[in-house]
Amino acid sequence: MTTLAPPQAELASAAERAGAGLRMLGNEIAKALQVMWAHKTPLVLELFMASATYWALMLFIGGGRFVTELLGMTLAGYLAYVVSYFALLRIVSGVLEEMFTGTLEQSLLSPLRPWVQSVGRLIGSMIESVAVAAAVGAAFLGAFAGLGVELTFQWSVLVPILVTLADVAGFAMLLGGLALVVNSIGAIVHVIQGFLMFLNGALIPIFAFPGWLELVAKLVPTTLGVDAIRRLTAPVDGTVESLGDVWADGTLPWALVHAAILLVLGWAIYQAAIRRGLRDGRLGA
Repeated sequence: MTTLAPPQAELASAAERAGAGLRMLGNEIAKALQVMWAHKTPLVLELFMASATYWALMLFIGGGRFVTELLGMTLAGYLAYVVSYFALLRIVSGVLEEMFTGTLEQSLLSPLRPWVQSVGRLIGSMIESVAVAAAVGAAFLGAFAGLGVELTFQWSVLVPILVTLADVAGFAMLLGGLALVVNSIGAIVHVIQGFLMFLNGALIPIFAFPGWLELVAKLVPTTLGVDAIRRLTAPVDGTVESLGDVWADGTLPWALVHAAILLVLGWAIYQAAIRRGLRDGRLGA
């Protein structure tokens, strides 16, 4: 005769599983931050290179001088590129490194669902990437003040910023999943990042593109969110736009749709790759 567990036991079991899941999330986030801190010297060099690359490209585009209007209009795009670059680097390289050393498969052999680890890995990578971009952005704003670059700020800009970060998160998960099944993913990631930097408004705002190229650019991750941020912080001809403006013309709604699609697609591909790897034994060395 089968006996049913009392409700108290079921609740205790559910609480234990939830607690274990939260601990795993915390461990993944802490691991990402510890790895970042352990590689302080490379991180400083990466920060320097990220900053120097922007200034060199702006000097080249400006014909040997800095165009203050262009600096203001490309800041959001370049910082979005920095976040994307580091998020993709950490997700893809982290997955490959753990797979080659055999620790990825071992970490997934637990009663907890693989998605719990995936969320922790993603959050840790995004925290690190945003921290790096914030440091770069702070240095840029200090330099902008000396160059006379004028930027506006309104709290509503946080909405497109969060949408852009969600876009980056979905993109990182998508390529992280592909890293588990595609050879030479490292080279592919660098090529994709190059296209992203040239098309998302990091060097030239997309309204300056030809019509067909502007349409293509809007399909690239972060472009729509970056365009909304630019219009709220660095308006053309001094005309300050509002959140309602970027919503009314479809920029922000399409940015939300783009981020939602990338999140769902990236999550599905990453989890499918993990399940396939566990089933076929491909996540070990």
